[in-house]
Amino acid sequence: MRLRENTFAKMISLIILLLIPIIVLYTLSIRTSIEVIKEEMKSLKQKDITFLASEIDKSVTTLSTLGFLLSEDIHIQQLQNLHFIESAYQRNDEKLRILERLRLLNVAQRWDTQYSITAPASEQLVSTNTYLSYDLDSIKQILTPTWKFEEMTIQSMKQNRFVRHIVKPSTKITDIDKAGIIVEISFPEEHLIKDLDTFKLAGKGDPFLIHAEGGIIENRSADKGMTESIKTLMLKGNIEEASNQIVSLHGNDFLVTSAHVKTLDWYLIDYVPLANILKPIVKSQNLFYGSVALLLVMSLLAGYLLYRNVQRPIGLLVRNVKRLKEGNYSTRITANPKNEFSYLFQHFNDMAANTEQLIQKVYVEELRRREANVKQLQSQINPHFLYNCFALIRSLARLDKKESVMKLAMHLSSYYRYTTRVEKLTATIKEELQLVESYLEIQQFHIQHLSYRIQVPDAMQGIEIPRLLLQPIVENAVLHGIERFDGDGVITISGESNDRYHSIIVEDNGIGISEEELRKLEKKIMNPPDDSSGCALWNIRQRMLYQFGQEASISFRIRPEGGVAVHLTWPQQLLPA
Repeated sequence: MRLRENTFAKMISLIILLLIPIIVLYTLSIRTSIEVIKEEMKSLKQKDITFLASEIDKSVTTLSTLGFLLSEDIHIQQLQNLHFIESAYQRNDEKLRILERLRLLNVAQRWDTQYSITAPASEQLVSTNTYLSYDLDSIKQILTPTWKFEEMTIQSMKQNRFVRHIVKPSTKITDIDKAGIIVEISFPEEHLIKDLDTFKLAGKGDPFLIHAEGGIIENRSADKGMTESIKTLMLKGNIEEASNQIVSLHGNDFLVTSAHVKTLDWYLIDYVPLANILKPIVKSQNLFYGSVALLLVMSLLAGYLLYRNVQRPIGLLVRNVKRLKEGNYSTRITANPKNEFSYLFQHFNDMAANTEQLIQKVYVEELRRREANVKQLQSQINPHFLYNCFALIRSLARLDKKESVMKLAMHLSSYYRYTTRVEKLTATIKEELQLVESYLEIQQFHIQHLSYRIQVPDAMQGIEIPRLLLQPIVENAVLHGIERFDGDGVITISGESNDRYHSIIVEDNGIGISEEELRKLEKKIMNPPDDSSGCALWNIRQRMLYQFGQEASISFRIRPEGGVAVHLTWPQQLLPA
């Protein structure tokens, strides 16, 4: 039923059309709110992450400044002349004063920093790490004028630290063996991890530090999988000094904020799931849509009465009319709506019953007509064929060819046993091919230059087709194509199947026919036969149409190499016989 004829559909459409503007306006409002919240969150997150980056910058800058002050301190520069002091006690006392100065600097800072002063000239070292000893080669391995993340040995333990060296005079940075003093400042990554932990405890995401070369420093409770994914994503592009962007990872959206820690040349990254930010908005949105859904349900309930008393009976009637149209004449309406439709349903059932009885009568008559066609085809079997076979048997018997007589008699018996059966109007392709084979074996006794090939797939041989469908076609090929042919005659029977159709092709390499004769033959099989023309091919076409419907066909083609090919084609979805 078309939409304009469907009352219930009209009601539902009207309700939906009323709700659509409300839903659209609310959706636009929600989207605007979400965009505003996203922008605000981007601004706040950028401020938070920039503040933390600036705090780290300040701390590291202070350490660098103290390192430069130490390198300029005249008392500390005395370390390079310590070997000129003859008294060991005085040398040790001078080193203790320098160490005390370093410790005082360390206490004044919020980070536990390691300061080391190396004097290559006097081969002396003063460090807040009492486990260190003078080793200029170790300094050469990690010497860096800027802050660098290195693995260092502290108290016999490997530790990741940020380190920087200040060489006096600065011109000796490439030849520290001739330098006056070397100030080494280093601090462990633990200080940065503590800052990241403190930032996370304030409920501000899951921060971590990354370097452009792939290094990473995470907080202690970091989601390692997420940080690794975001790190890969950030390194794939160009990390900006300060940016925030929304990225999709593992099916979820995240707000990712970054800030550049300039003194260390590392990037501070933080990410927050957008779902957590937008949770109140989403909850309000779900509440609204739930209310709209409830309103829609109530509207549907309001229209249920009309649907039950009018639309349902009409729909039931339409469905049964469609079944009648599709050929299901046994359909009946059993509903009793106790209104005007009960009268309509009763008369529909009476009409369907009368139609079914009429169709049954027509169907029985059609079966009888088809059976008569088969019997007619059987009666057309040429009696001269039988007489010739008997004459051939007699000749073979005179020549004392017992094996040939037995073989001919067996094929002749099989041939007539099959052709005279009337109890069933269909047979399998395998049975039809056995009949054709018996016929061709008999014909080979008459026509010495005749041979045949049967190439039908096993998958097709169980298909049911009308009886005596192939033999008349093969007989035409033998009598009209091969018998008058001077060369070696070959009959080929093959089968093909695709997604929609089955086909059997009967080909001969005989004398063939002209284009004009082909057109006459195609026209001939379209019209019922008269007294002056045969009916075998017309009969075959009619029985295929009865069995398989209008998609079935018989067609003829002139073979380029000589002879004729006859194609029998029918659909795989068989229509009722």
